[in-house]
Amino acid sequence: MKDLARRLPTTIVLVVFAYAAIAYLPVPYFAALLYLLVSLAVLELLRLTRPSRHMWPLAFINGVLVALAFASPENHLSLALVGCLLVDGLFFLATVNSRERLDSFARDWGILALTVVYLYFPLYFMLTLKRMDPNLLFFMILVIAIGDSGAYFVGSAIGKHKIYPVASPRKSLEGLIAAVLTAGLSGWLSIVLFPFPVKVPVAMATAAIIGLFSQLSDPVESLFKRAVGQKDSGTLLPGHGGVLDRIDSYIFCAPLLYILVMYLW
Repeated sequence: MKDLARRLPTTIVLVVFAYAAIAYLPVPYFAALLYLLVSLAVLELLRLTRPSRHMWPLAFINGVLVALAFASPENHLSLALVGCLLVDGLFFLATVNSRERLDSFARDWGILALTVVYLYFPLYFMLTLKRMDPNLLFFMILVIAIGDSGAYFVGSAIGKHKIYPVASPRKSLEGLIAAVLTAGLSGWLSIVLFPFPVKVPVAMATAAIIGLFSQLSDPVESLFKRAVGQKDSGTLLPGHGGVLDRIDSYIFCAPLLYILVMYLW
């Protein structure tokens, strides 16, 4: 109960904030807000992965290139990735000037690339979904929330078969099954509350897939925390940890929903 009391006020603020941003912010302002939130998650990821130098300014530049590509009408993602490659390559060419930095060069560049491939690139599909239809974002958020709730309650009650003991010791096969089933059922509720043209069976199948991948996305993020012996990615959100802890499910699910909408619906 104490943990719930700490989490509830932050949860209410986050729900209201997310609804207002998705429903009312114009696309350019939403893109800027998304950049800020993802960049905060990038800072937390860099703190967990511990590169040998301060990588955040370069990571932020990479993020700007990705953000501009997604925000442009032409969606020049390939140009953004080439731009990241050139900027990062020139940076390391100019700064690797000692044996110590040479030894950490490959690891540092790998961590930098991780911020683009793991965070900026997949999470900016949330901007694409908003441009397609803001209700798609509401659909994804509601489905993930209901699936997570189903996994939590069923896993806490009857979960016995652990499936991610290294990353997430509490996650069980029973909870995973519950997440898929409750997320699938929530697909119908989601299109009732946030309607868009799709058949109910397709929406439910999409929701079940999203529910599954949200349960896979979370333990991947947990691996970074477990590797350095930390429970949360940060302390910015009381009772919830860091920004990365709150958006980890969307890392897999935002691009996946885009693909499902484009090719399944």
